[in-house]
Amino acid sequence: MERAVILIGTETGTAEDVGDELLAALEEAGMEAEVLDMELARSDVFDGSRAVVVCTATTGDGELPSNSVDLFEVLEEERPDLSGVVFGVCALGDDHYEDFCEAGKIWSRFLTELGAEEVVERFDIDGFPEDEDIEGAREWAAGAAGKFTGLVREG
Repeated sequence: MERAVILIGTETGTAEDVGDELLAALEEAGMEAEVLDMELARSDVFDGSRAVVVCTATTGDGELPSNSVDLFEVLEEERPDLSGVVFGVCALGDDHYEDFCEAGKIWSRFLTELGAEEVVERFDIDGFPEDEDIEGAREWAAGAAGKFTGLVREG
């Protein structure tokens, strides 16, 4: 069975709420999945034995949420080879700001730079997620599950 981890970057809990919906959609698509607060994640979460979904809000002027900064800095310092890691990003932001969904864009660029493969186009949510945003995120996750199939190595 394919496995996935949903890494949550959030200040207010909104990304966590979306992450729970992504979890349900991945499980409905037949994946074994879990949600993990980035504050609790270690760099070995990117060991390639499961797909990675980054679900992150953007805070301030295009910054990472505080609960994700430590993980990002550890990865910056360690610079692990993430070839063999597949991922997707669900980004939350507010299009009234110039750096709309910038935290998601930062993770996309950075993980790709480290060798990971973004196999599904980033899904952006503008503002507080409404029902149609949640449904869109669930559809995106179901599509991501299909793209992850066969790409995650046995762990």
